[in-house]
Amino acid sequence: MNTQQLLKIYPQATVSPLPSMAKNVVCITINNGKYVCIDTTNLNQRELSLLELLTQTKPQPTVEDNWSEFLMGQRTTAPHTIAKSLQLLHFRVRFTDQHTNRSQWLHALADTFEHVLHQAFTTSNTGYLILAEPQTDTKNDLTSLLALIDNDFYTNTHLFIGSIHTDSHDLPAAFTLEQQLFTRNQQDTIVTLSASLLPFLAKQHRPELEVLCRNLCLDTDTQQLISALYHTQGNVRQAASQLFIHRNTLLYRIEKFERCSGLNLKNMDDLVYCYLLTLAN
Repeated sequence: MNTQQLLKIYPQATVSPLPSMAKNVVCITINNGKYVCIDTTNLNQRELSLLELLTQTKPQPTVEDNWSEFLMGQRTTAPHTIAKSLQLLHFRVRFTDQHTNRSQWLHALADTFEHVLHQAFTTSNTGYLILAEPQTDTKNDLTSLLALIDNDFYTNTHLFIGSIHTDSHDLPAAFTLEQQLFTRNQQDTIVTLSASLLPFLAKQHRPELEVLCRNLCLDTDTQQLISALYHTQGNVRQAASQLFIHRNTLLYRIEKFERCSGLNLKNMDDLVYCYLLTLAN
């Protein structure tokens, strides 16, 4: 398909000498080395399907992929390793330049981490790394590292930090669960298991949790109070600052909620329980 045909189908598209890094923009290389950049935000399903066909690229094959077969249940025995603990990192990447060498990109990502045992694509834009030792970088550090790779390859990358396992036979079940959690979060650059699991469980058990919610005083202010306390580990001063209210006002609301519900938000068990209910409400 030539440039004029593309612009006729996608009249909002622009021609640029470089691929765009903007969110929701897909770029297609044209003959003169330039790019047709298409904003997908307002496209209908037919236009999106055609665009997917135009940009579909088969991932580079992995030389040794026994790990993928094991993780996806195609073999029952884990590949041999002397590693004492294993950690899964899942990635999702959008290539704005369809001619980007995926193998080079994958090796660049793997080189970002230490102790990488294996890396592979599972689809054209998703895959995983297996680390032989747990990664210790902070979310801010990882965000900065991914930004460097994205700048070099004109990509947009998201990463899920998976669980750590001492028994490799646990990995297939963890792999499946973590992929589900990662798919649910399309916004955050760095996604963690600990931050994703409670919302997932709340959705899985929403009918039961909604029954428990009915007789609680969970108005908007109370839900914001519970969320602020949960995300500040019960620190009253920090929660009050986050809500832009005085500390004494927050304490009054905690006491009022306890009189109504019998639950003390200064108790961590009660706080986590109430936070789980807010996720389902």
